[in-house]
Amino acid sequence: MNATENKQRFDNDSVSRIEELFNTKFEKSESSYSVKIKNQKSNTVIFLEILIENGNECLISVYTSNCHLQLQSCSSFLISEMLEEVIFISETKDKISGLIISKQGDCSLYSNVDKSILNKDFSELNSEKLLSAVALSVTESVN
Repeated sequence: MNATENKQRFDNDSVSRIEELFNTKFEKSESSYSVKIKNQKSNTVIFLEILIENGNECLISVYTSNCHLQLQSCSSFLISEMLEEVIFISETKDKISGLIISKQGDCSLYSNVDKSILNKDFSELNSEKLLSAVALSVTESVN
């Protein structure tokens, strides 16, 4: 794991760290931040919105031309400079959900994943669960 990757709680500097990764500025409204991210290769656009709620939890929304993704009770995030992406994390004792947004405008959502599979031997997982385990396993190694 890259030394610049670490799981972080939301605070006053969170948005500026994400802006630095994406090399852009968010538009700020009363309690939310939004940004448009364009994928140059596919010429598609996504809109990312971070709504900061009570208790330093956030509601993360992604809008595309054909879908709306939402991660509620987002309590932390992980920035990967190497992969040029941010993983927004919502978790309970046994489950984790991650919304991954890349600097290139790609996004993936893995929801309600059993934390137990994140530390399993990946060769034992079926292909459907393997993708989420690989994508979210990085969140476990930085706790």
